[in-house]
Amino acid sequence: MKKFLCVLTVIALFASCAYADDYVGFLTRLRTTPEDFFILMKNSWATRGWAILGGDHSTSKARFYDSLVQMQMALSRGDIDEMILPDFAAEYLLKVNKSYTPCCMSNSGTMSLCFGFMKENRTLADRWNFALRSMRDDYTLSGLFQKYVKNFPRDESYDYIYAVNKKKIREQDIIRFEKFPDAPTVRVAVTGDLPPVDFVDEAGLPAGYSMAVLAEISRRLRVNISIIQVDTASRTAALVTGKADAVFWYEVMQSSQENFDVDDDVILSEPYLEWNTFMHLRFHEN
Repeated sequence: MKKFLCVLTVIALFASCAYADDYVGFLTRLRTTPEDFFILMKNSWATRGWAILGGDHSTSKARFYDSLVQMQMALSRGDIDEMILPDFAAEYLLKVNKSYTPCCMSNSGTMSLCFGFMKENRTLADRWNFALRSMRDDYTLSGLFQKYVKNFPRDESYDYIYAVNKKKIREQDIIRFEKFPDAPTVRVAVTGDLPPVDFVDEAGLPAGYSMAVLAEISRRLRVNISIIQVDTASRTAALVTGKADAVFWYEVMQSSQENFDVDDDVILSEPYLEWNTFMHLRFHEN
């Protein structure tokens, strides 16, 4: 968490977050309703002593949105009063969109993002885990996270949520995938809904942490990668229909026994990112 966010005025944070009968927005989770997911989140906040930081959500209602763009549009129309995102995605939006303001934060316990595969594709999942473990052991994952999440974007010329620079896409931010002749191709579905992690820019160019991770997995396993973009609600459908061999992202709450995002026919990789803080964003009030 950036230092300036940690020292926001506490009174202003608490007072501005969640009024009676507010609506809050989340990205769609696949195996739960907005109401049940919101209860799970609120219970997690309360049990960890973060009820105040989570704001007064006792009468708030939740809505799911199948993409980040849809949720942002709902916030701009006033259909929801807050959108609640992982802190890394919220911090990114604050960098590139000055119309947002953080109103509070909430702790959920440890959350993980994983790749998803169909159960019959366990061999590929095992190879993926081998690559991820080696990347964790040699600190490649932590280095990519620092470069493409904590330090991204590097300047304010990125002015849309997908980090499009109107003047020129920054050359050093484009992820290059190697091509391996006669090697198999793995089709990977990404949503682009958790920038700068799960991330596709408006020009269709690969950018951000997930693409950097994919490029390194491709190099270590010597497989070619084909990127397919889907919305958040279509992640499992992309696997079931054979459109994709793997999917970014599936979300796991490690402290919960409930599997609110993963279908029974899907197996998960080891985590490629973990966090425990959500940030609540509102529009600046004039």
